[in-house]
Amino acid sequence: MQITETNAEGLKREFTVTVASNDIEQKMQDRLSEIGRTIRLPGFRPGKVPMQLLRKRYGPSVMGEVLERTVSDSSNEAMREP
Repeated sequence: MQITETNAEGLKREFTVTVASNDIEQKMQDRLSEIGRTIRLPGFRPGKVPMQLLRKRYGPSVMGEVLERTVSDSSNEAMREP
């Protein structure tokens, strides 16, 4: 994650936060594997649901969750740095 200050006028600050797509993909993969260990789908034993099926069924909602968490974490880190 890279944070750069783009504007600093008086008390107003503007930052640009860049997060690598590999980091987002890794966080998404980790979250889907967490879901895969606990989800129960007909035709599959618990913990044995294929990742492709998890990505198809839960991918958009997991992506939203990961992006929301990443934006929150990066904005907190940007405000914490002097």
